[in-house]
Amino acid sequence: MNIGEILALLGTPAQQVFWLATLSVSAVGLTFGDRSVRIGVGLVVGGFVLSRLAEGLVWQAIRAGVACLDGLLFTLLFLLAWRSRRWWAHGAAAFAFLCFFAHFIALLDQTVWRRAYVELGWYFSAAIVLALLVGVAETPFARSYERWAASQAR
Repeated sequence: MNIGEILALLGTPAQQVFWLATLSVSAVGLTFGDRSVRIGVGLVVGGFVLSRLAEGLVWQAIRAGVACLDGLLFTLLFLLAWRSRRWWAHGAAAFAFLCFFAHFIALLDQTVWRRAYVELGWYFSAAIVLALLVGVAETPFARSYERWAASQAR
């Protein structure tokens, strides 16, 4: 399998760019991020891969398989944000909620243009990936704060 065939599996050129950006941010997150960022990377990449596989499961006007996976991603990111002091996790959970909520908008209003519904999911997914990138950038500051807080507790 050559690179062209692999890219063809990822969809349109815009989807290919999004996937490559997501994988790049994930690699940076796994390399330089702390534990919460690495967990977030695993959740997001796992959710995106499973969503790509479940795109064909459609119920009424929504992609039901993707909606269920988006709900699961929101729940797991919410739990991560609840246990984490890092604000990027709260932002990622909020964007995951908006992504999940978009499915209900398309379900309740059948006049929503399908392309707008799908693109809204892509925009919120991109915002989740950007929140991960912010988490990576914030990691050194969080580590220095934790060292400072530990020294003040003594």
